[in-house]
Amino acid sequence: MVEEWKLIRNMIAVRSGHDGSLEKIRQLYGYGFATKDDYTKALQAYQSYLVEIKSSQRDEAAAYDDHYLYY
Repeated sequence: MVEEWKLIRNMIAVRSGHDGSLEKIRQLYGYGFATKDDYTKALQAYQSYLVEIKSSQRDEAAAYDDHYLYY
């Protein structure tokens, strides 16, 4: 099933911080091709990524210029 492969591909991308893939999973959930559990796991994976990349240097850069926002 094509939607299943889309879900798998986007789940992998979400773990790498791709917010567009998180949006795609939300759409798949809305269309009924992903479960609530799939969407919850994607949100948790994205949040885990954000926690992992958080650093004081990134925060300083983001405060300096919105171009450097990472969340």
